[in-house]
Amino acid sequence: MKMIMAILHKDDELDTIEELNRNKFFVTKLSTTGGFLKNKNTTIMIVTEDKDVDRALEIIKENSGERKTLTYTNPGLISGKGSIHTVTSVPVNVQIGGSTVFVLNVEQFEKF
Repeated sequence: MKMIMAILHKDDELDTIEELNRNKFFVTKLSTTGGFLKNKNTTIMIVTEDKDVDRALEIIKENSGERKTLTYTNPGLISGKGSIHTVTSVPVNVQIGGSTVFVLNVEQFEKF
């Protein structure tokens, strides 16, 4: 038996948990915060048979994998020929999402 602990981006929480539930995985959800960037995350815990680990990991990867998105940023002020101009926004590709997953051995599992 294994425990899967996955730390997901908050935006990926609903789709990931819904798909796991659809595939008969029971999920415990914890709201967590990242240490470095202080981003909102969701940590999910699943206990499953060894033979089902690969399917659970596949679902997590499909629903919470890294992806690129287009965001807009203000580059600041541009000066030239005695005047200062502001540039409203510049499109920037950024990578978001992704998950960190741990698979742990479970010696005993009880449900009361």
